[in-house]
Amino acid sequence: MSNNQIVYLKYIKEFNSYGIAKDEIIKLQRNNLVAEIILPPDVSASNDENMPLIGFLLGEDTSKEGKAYYTVSQNYLQTLLNTKARLRFLDYEHPKEQMEKCQGFVLPGGNFDFPEKFFIGGKNLGTGIGKRFLAYETIIKEAYKTSKPMLGICAGAQMIGAVLGKMKMYLYLSKEVPHPCKHKPTEKGEVCMHNLKLIKETPIYEIMNIPQTTEFITINSRHVQAMVLPEVQNQITQHPLVPMTLYAVSSADNIPEIWGNDKAGILCVQGHPEDLATAGNQSMQCLYNYVVLKASHK
Repeated sequence: MSNNQIVYLKYIKEFNSYGIAKDEIIKLQRNNLVAEIILPPDVSASNDENMPLIGFLLGEDTSKEGKAYYTVSQNYLQTLLNTKARLRFLDYEHPKEQMEKCQGFVLPGGNFDFPEKFFIGGKNLGTGIGKRFLAYETIIKEAYKTSKPMLGICAGAQMIGAVLGKMKMYLYLSKEVPHPCKHKPTEKGEVCMHNLKLIKETPIYEIMNIPQTTEFITINSRHVQAMVLPEVQNQITQHPLVPMTLYAVSSADNIPEIWGNDKAGILCVQGHPEDLATAGNQSMQCLYNYVVLKASHK
């Protein structure tokens, strides 16, 4: 049986993120220890036992010297802190054990390979499935099994949609749905902002705390892959574990942007609301608050 050992994230200047070297986690694993990853004492985080414990699956970065790290960027972290939830961070070695005490989960964006069955036409990336994909899949399936809420951002949203909703994806959005609307920056420092059309009579208005008369919102994104167009999705989606309701589409090209299942406490956002939330956009902060509110009612 494995035992837990507390380890603290550290600020890493090179990435402007908090993180921990992967070899530290591997070393613990070799000693039959599971890392309980938390923020350092100098970061003002909630310790309110009345607030739910939210698990955040860490991303990954590699230093100039080639050292691998688990990381959480400043925008993700600040938006999580703004929810006032207690936080734990999950690695790719022991996600199932680490998530047991958590009451809700945030699955961020990131670059990793999906299996060809996720894509329309069964397209193959040809590079295989790694630990990162398996960690996402484990958390999604275990959260579903234990009825715990989750928020997916970008790749995390795609994973939830594909695993639970059986939704299909485009491998290269810009080629398969040619349109002037850019979903991913092509130059360093570029920010891709675009309008989303909200779908009436869906929970998105209550989730974002915006008037029912709102027709459009603006969000930023940086994704190459995406869920297929709604008219195609409706024809090919079969036997979902959790039916997904579409909440918003890109107003320019009708690509699905926000979806979920409110009863199951699932929310999926293709863009990156944390970037706007840290700039003071409260409706974008509400997207993160959602998973905390759902976890509070469990």
